[in-house]
Amino acid sequence: PPDPGDRPRTAVSGLAPRHRSGPLGWVETAIEDHDAMGALTAVTLAGLASAVVLAVIGGLPFDLPMPTQRYGWVEPTCGLTRGSTALAGGDLTRAWSYNPASYLVVAFGLFGASRAAWGWLTGRWLTLRLRPSRLGWVLIGVAVVALWAHQQSNADFVIHARG
Repeated sequence: PPDPGDRPRTAVSGLAPRHRSGPLGWVETAIEDHDAMGALTAVTLAGLASAVVLAVIGGLPFDLPMPTQRYGWVEPTCGLTRGSTALAGGDLTRAWSYNPASYLVVAFGLFGASRAAWGWLTGRWLTLRLRPSRLGWVLIGVAVVALWAHQQSNADFVIHARG
């Protein structure tokens, strides 16, 4: 955990940040009087708005392939835009087919939008700071490798399917 002197001084009503530690790392939560993660809030809301617009218009009218796709190789992030758009349009099966991580991206987006709405309405902003332990980083690495293997096994669909 960080040094207590490094904690933010903007906690609302004198509430000190809370730490929770476990084998995967630690999480610090605080309720603050401003949005300490404003850039992340803006990116989250722009991403959700983009997914909804793309779901309504039917996706991008052109492909944005990674250069490696020419050789049949996909990245773990390939299909995230189409998967997130499919989720925004309610097509759960297609979203999973494009990229299972789409669910995680949309879940974080909805959490971010809820956090922003709550902050704007109440003036109290939830701030989270995550610090994975070595085991946490190993598990994140394993998850990325597993996602990459899944995407590569599904490369033909990811490369050639259109929304």
